[in-house]
Amino acid sequence: MDRDPAEASPERVPEREPPATDLDRPRTKRTRTARTKRSLPAGVRGALWMLLGMSCIGIVDGVAKVLAVRLHGIEVAWGYFVASFVCAAAYAFAKRASRARPLRSRRPWLQAGRAACLVASLSCLFVSLNYLPLAEATAINFTGPLFIVALSGPLLGERVDLGRWLAVSAGMAGALIVVQPGSAVFHWASVLPFVGAFFFALLNIVTRLLRAADSTLTTLLHTFGVGSVLISLALPFVWVAPTPAEWVIFAAAGVLGFAAHFSIVRSLEIADASTVAPLNYVRLVWAIGIGFVVFGDLPGAATLAGGAIIVASGLYVVYREAGAARRGA
Repeated sequence: MDRDPAEASPERVPEREPPATDLDRPRTKRTRTARTKRSLPAGVRGALWMLLGMSCIGIVDGVAKVLAVRLHGIEVAWGYFVASFVCAAAYAFAKRASRARPLRSRRPWLQAGRAACLVASLSCLFVSLNYLPLAEATAINFTGPLFIVALSGPLLGERVDLGRWLAVSAGMAGALIVVQPGSAVFHWASVLPFVGAFFFALLNIVTRLLRAADSTLTTLLHTFGVGSVLISLALPFVWVAPTPAEWVIFAAAGVLGFAAHFSIVRSLEIADASTVAPLNYVRLVWAIGIGFVVFGDLPGAATLAGGAIIVASGLYVVYREAGAARRGA
């Protein structure tokens, strides 16, 4: 007797294979990178970028000190700007950024002002390296963040409370301890890192004004391009033909400089400024280490004590900024 088709046993449907998991997929470089980004908090990734950027700047300062043994600081700064511009242009070409017109700025005069500030800041620092130990010049140059606090009120209309003004005063007192004006060890070149720090503060304020106007690549191209032109105007007065080895060092400084600026911008895109700002003081560690290993310089008690006060004042400002940001959130 035939069975009813409805009662016939259904055909077996082949089982589907379970979806591949991360463990089943080939471990490509992109997969590992994406997994690393997911596993590390944004603050940690931002801190790593800032650590890389500040380390590059610390090495650039040491390279500038090496070049300043024979070359004038203005020429050292010129080599830095030109090599950094070549790196920025090469990066723009590699990213096919020509379609985005990275050289076109919405605020070109402000971009030119930013470039002029960086020229003045680096020129003062590098010229001071012709005369001062690396650690001393770096410690004095750390007054830059304190100048930012002092200038943010009149130039940006930001409210600066009493605590921040006290931090600025303490930091300046620490700088005076390093410089020791009126003593037998005072050198006129100690004033140059102060002036460089002032222009560094102006640079940061202009950067805030440009933040919503132009892209990062546009700002870097204008900074290094216009800066190269401006500093070339002073080059004939100090020019000494570099040796082949010095040309190589110039190129290395440019690569490190572009890497530093790129890393710092990347850090601030990922993490809060208050989180990564304390890593700026990694530069002082590099300055002391390079000064000792390469030049046999050990910072004296005044440099260490004054530097510690400057660093503490800067960290206090960061702490106050972070607290204000949390209260405003």
